[in-house]
Amino acid sequence: MGEPLDLPPVEAVDAVPVDRLPALVAGLAALQARAAARLAVGGNGVQALVERDTDLLEAKEAAKLLKMSEDWLYKNAKRLPFTRRVGLRSLRFSAEGIRRYLASRRP
Repeated sequence: MGEPLDLPPVEAVDAVPVDRLPALVAGLAALQARAAARLAVGGNGVQALVERDTDLLEAKEAAKLLKMSEDWLYKNAKRLPFTRRVGLRSLRFSAEGIRRYLASRRP
């Protein structure tokens, strides 16, 4: 698993003033979330996770990129890998996912 991290001893928390503990806990939570995100994408970095959902397009924009109709897009949304559900009855489409989808389908 590689070399162990050079972390301060657990007892170092005892030296932190009580009024600074909330900031310490928040910082640790942020580190934990970022590490978990890297693990979730196979260690490829948080950027891969962020790219997956940052550019979410509405159906009209996605249909234009795909050169398909909005009706086709909605009918096939469940089986398309770039569909994102953002509400009970609301879909968006990942721009990066559409680009990868199109690249994989071109000869």
